[in-house]
Amino acid sequence: MEVTNTNCCGAGPHVSGEVRVMRTGGDSNLILCRECWNREIDYRIDRNDELGNFAQHGLPVWESSKVYDAGE
Repeated sequence: MEVTNTNCCGAGPHVSGEVRVMRTGGDSNLILCRECWNREIDYRIDRNDELGNFAQHGLPVWESSKVYDAGE
């Protein structure tokens, strides 16, 4: 059964618990649960293999990213 995590903007399946802010550049962010975060990092690692050094995606670490507070 899939967990509903209404603050996560990833595609799921989600895990319950906190969500964190992943910077994407400019004024944009992704708000992701831990499972969606891991899938995004895996995608970025694969994509970086295809991109030149000047266009690499960052690989932020969950533990050092800001916890998202929907009330802010």
